[in-house]
Amino acid sequence: MNTPDNALSLLRPMAEGFDGLGVAMCVFDDADCTVLWNRTFLKFFPEHAAHVRAGEPYVDNLRRFYRGRLGPEEMPLIERYVQQGLERHRTQQRPFSFAHRGTRLQVTAFPVPGAGRVRLWKVDVEAGPVDCTDDNVHVEPASTKDEDMPVIVESTLLDHVADGVMVTDAGDRILWVNEPFVSMYGVPARAAAVGSGFTDVYRAAWKDHTSDEEAPLFERGLATLVDNMRFSGAPFELPLPGDRWSRVVAQRSPEGKGFFVHVDITLLKRQHHQLSVAEARARESEAQLQSKSMLLEATLDRMEQGIMMVNADRVVEVCNRRAIELLDLPRELMASRPTFGQVLAHQWASDEFMHTPQDVLDFVRAGGILDRPHRYDRMRPNGQVIEIQSVPIEGGGIVRTYADITERKRSEERIRHMAQHDGLTALTNREVFLEGLQRATEESQSTGEIFAVYFIDLDKFKSINDHFGHAVGDKVLVQVAELMRRLVDASDVVGRLGGDEFAILRRQVDGPAGAMNFAQALLDGFRTPLQIEGHVLHLGTSVGVGLYPTSGTEADVLLRAADAAMYLAKSSGSGRALLFVQPSDACSETVSE
Repeated sequence: MNTPDNALSLLRPMAEGFDGLGVAMCVFDDADCTVLWNRTFLKFFPEHAAHVRAGEPYVDNLRRFYRGRLGPEEMPLIERYVQQGLERHRTQQRPFSFAHRGTRLQVTAFPVPGAGRVRLWKVDVEAGPVDCTDDNVHVEPASTKDEDMPVIVESTLLDHVADGVMVTDAGDRILWVNEPFVSMYGVPARAAAVGSGFTDVYRAAWKDHTSDEEAPLFERGLATLVDNMRFSGAPFELPLPGDRWSRVVAQRSPEGKGFFVHVDITLLKRQHHQLSVAEARARESEAQLQSKSMLLEATLDRMEQGIMMVNADRVVEVCNRRAIELLDLPRELMASRPTFGQVLAHQWASDEFMHTPQDVLDFVRAGGILDRPHRYDRMRPNGQVIEIQSVPIEGGGIVRTYADITERKRSEERIRHMAQHDGLTALTNREVFLEGLQRATEESQSTGEIFAVYFIDLDKFKSINDHFGHAVGDKVLVQVAELMRRLVDASDVVGRLGGDEFAILRRQVDGPAGAMNFAQALLDGFRTPLQIEGHVLHLGTSVGVGLYPTSGTEADVLLRAADAAMYLAKSSGSGRALLFVQPSDACSETVSE
């Protein structure tokens, strides 16, 4: 071989370093004979394994290459292709792409003074489609910035790799760096690094970052650098200004020359920083991972919220204790990693969905899983209300949570009831009664239904209140409300309008006679004395009746009509009921005491 030993001592660690970058390298001497190659070369070209040797002519290498690529019809032309390949090897000035064994590769070749010629291959992820039978598909050459630098500096494969590259002599003085190294360590220019030591470059990178917070980080990094420069091949990490980090991997030749790869691990370090100590340790060893898994399971089992995770294959991978309890699922079923369909089948068989609305039933019958976030409430057979929320998982599957919201629903119902009902009697309040009356008039305008509004005022209530006190008066109002509930139908609405004034909306009334029959029932009901705190109280009532549509066709008109009829009845004596009749604006007494 015609390659000097001093050149080989530099090229060997470089070849090993390229292995870490996924770049194949093969060196040929001035006579086009093989000098050395790295592991990635054999990975890209497995046909050379166990055959390539030091001193082998490049044409033998090419023959093996083409025997694996040429079909029977092209095999007679193999020597022609070999000679063309040899000529390209000697004269190649710019990279080109070709496909080999299903992988698109980019190859470049350049002379190295005192060594011969180097060929480098890397996976080409940017080139367009290439012909698998043609290894001479050219791409545009990379531009060079400094024609006075050695040819190795012009290599696009060195300057366009993502990682920094540094070559040093036996005294650890820098011989060459690539552009990513310059960018990573803030070197003013490539030439500024040549001749200096890596520790000098590292100090210069930190010179403008000497705050009290940053100084300790720099000192630790410098100590790490000085300590690790004594060893070969041991990766070490260095902090850089701006919360950046690099990992340095070194290879040295027997003569001490070094080839260093500097990998930017900033993102990785930041991610590690965000993780808890337990999570980081769990990833470092199987024992710690198991510990974290047990901790996670314990946390899930202690949660008040049920959790179920279904993977992309619809297998239930996680179902905590609370979910099993909330849904009354068999523990043995959930321990068997069932499919979500098996879980639904069990729920159908146990009438789990007996109180479920039709739209939710349709969703469950369709599989119960959507590819978007969604939530709904569902009542279980035991009356318990659960809130179900689902969030899709990237790649398929869902995480579903179950929460017992029974008490919350009851509280909401109590609040809603309080907003719509009188606090003392629990009857519909004035606002809600008027809303019901308005709906009745709107519906009757289209259906023609006749209904009646009853305005009821208690006789002698003020004297009871004054004589026995407000506590007894309140109990009187409660008993009056209960009496009216017993007298009305399920479709009727009973409301307290204020004080001792009540109203009843009665649907489907059979004309004036039917309306007044019910008024008579009210009068009869109030003739029975009330028994309160040992007192026997005689309480009468006056009733005014408004009939749709003869007394009016609008809600407020009907209520005023019933009110007017009640006042006329009261002025005529206790225990009377009058019906308001249009258009005379007079009240017709159809029922009296």
